[in-house]
Amino acid sequence: MNNKELAKFLDISEQALYKWRENRPNLWKIAIFYKNSINNSLGNKDEKTKLLLSNFEKLNDEEKEYYIQVIKTRVLKNKLDK
Repeated sequence: MNNKELAKFLDISEQALYKWRENRPNLWKIAIFYKNSINNSLGNKDEKTKLLLSNFEKLNDEEKEYYIQVIKTRVLKNKLDK
């Protein structure tokens, strides 16, 4: 996740995010801590997994649940086919 994606996630402009650094340093630290945590948790994943997780985070809860069920179904089908 980069700062532009973080700003979009927070529903603010990227410029507003940078203003936090000067005007609201604690809020800036929290936002950057979150961004770094996300990036670190993805650090040891391959690029396809990173892309999948990054895009999954952009879905609403209903869409996430749908795709989780699709994946579970495919995994089960693969087990049954063996």
